[in-house]
Amino acid sequence: MSFLSTLTTDESIANEKDVIGGNRIIDSGVYDAKVVTAYVTKSAGGAVGLVLNLKTNAGQEIRQTMWMTSGTEKGCKNFYTDKNGDKQYLPGFILANSLCLLAAGKEISSLDTEQKVIPVYNAEAKSEIPTKVDMLMDLVGKDIVVGVIRQVVDKTKKNPTTGAYEATGETREENEIEKFFRARDRMTTAEIRAQAPEATFVKTWAEKWTGKVKEKAKGAAAGAGTAGLPGKAPAAAGKPTTSLFA
Repeated sequence: MSFLSTLTTDESIANEKDVIGGNRIIDSGVYDAKVVTAYVTKSAGGAVGLVLNLKTNAGQEIRQTMWMTSGTEKGCKNFYTDKNGDKQYLPGFILANSLCLLAAGKEISSLDTEQKVIPVYNAEAKSEIPTKVDMLMDLVGKDIVVGVIRQVVDKTKKNPTTGAYEATGETREENEIEKFFRARDRMTTAEIRAQAPEATFVKTWAEKWTGKVKEKAKGAAAGAGTAGLPGKAPAAAGKPTTSLFA
């Protein structure tokens, strides 16, 4: 059994909904792309992530790690409980699971991994070295449409006293995947679950974000916390129906 089998969905937790919300930076927009690699990783704190490498039809690379679970201290769960006592999926899990549904027709919990050796950047070696990874072969080579944001974020540095990553006062630009759409019809998971007659949200998303830059930098005074690890998820609706995606 795959160790991803614990990343199941539950009808009591809201699902994805449609909301506007080291590589070459590309402009915000909707891109046709193909999955080059997709493998599972684990942070020092025990959080499980999906490391994704996409290539657009124009040859541009989009890389992102989507953190699907909390760390060991919080139980390595793919959801959290909000202040109202409601369970909400982590945003990284929502994104990773929607990719699997739209590209492979299956939830991530039903996918198996296969060990492969690929070049992976190593911080100590400061270069890519051949590394064994747990690859999701069901995703490799699949077509997907991706909504990418170009954003400005804080540069962070680890505080040796607290161990937390804090903003330095400098900024950098990065790309962030915000939405996936099915390649053959550009539908979202929410539209598929609702059995919508046609894809409309992709147009709404593109009108909102194409060519725009999102400002997320807060500055050194506001900085503190852990960069890149799971945060709060947007609310969503509907029990996933896998058969709709097959």
